[in-house]
Amino acid sequence: MNHYSLVLFDLDGTLSESGEGILSCVRKVFAETERALPDEKTLGTFIGPPMYDSLRRCGFSHEEAEQGVERYKHHFVEEGIYHNRPYDGILEVLRTLKDKGVQLAVATTKYYPFAERIIKMLGMDTLFDFVGGATAGTERRTKAKVIRYVLEQFPAVPKEQVVMIGDTKYDAEGAAQVGIDFIGCLYGYGTREEMTAFCPQAPYVIQPSELTAYCLSGYDGKGV
Repeated sequence: MNHYSLVLFDLDGTLSESGEGILSCVRKVFAETERALPDEKTLGTFIGPPMYDSLRRCGFSHEEAEQGVERYKHHFVEEGIYHNRPYDGILEVLRTLKDKGVQLAVATTKYYPFAERIIKMLGMDTLFDFVGGATAGTERRTKAKVIRYVLEQFPAVPKEQVVMIGDTKYDAEGAAQVGIDFIGCLYGYGTREEMTAFCPQAPYVIQPSELTAYCLSGYDGKGV
């Protein structure tokens, strides 16, 4: 197939190594609410999905989770947001794709104001045509909803020419639900097994530099 016309990138674990800042803020939320801190494996699942959903999975009620999200946002703005750095080689990938005429967009379930700020901090804002993130409410909280929102900004691009690049099962699930191709990043925070459950034919990369070839040549496999 010809190369993709539009490439969507997840943020945490795909463009940016951000785990330290996120988990530091999560630990403070649990401390302030006097809850037992989850084990490290469970804590790791907080990187990627909406914070509200993660807190709910840990036993927070709806109201407690909403309050927890606000606590998290406070700490993230104060300190967590500064613990972000681009993965080695990802800026070169973005520049190469941009030079080849590929349209680039971010599709993340991170709260949009945070996502936009991080993209600027990482020096990527001039490389992306659009940044799509989650809303404070429920209208755009899942990955599939964010992907659909981003695709609405590119009405001339058919789904067959779009690929989602991410590192967790939430990215793979969103791509599968929307019906677009998916490429998994094993250098991030998810696992091959989790992503393959949703996109069994997806290829995987172990370092960002491998993404360029897939994006410019496509692959024989669908996200569904």
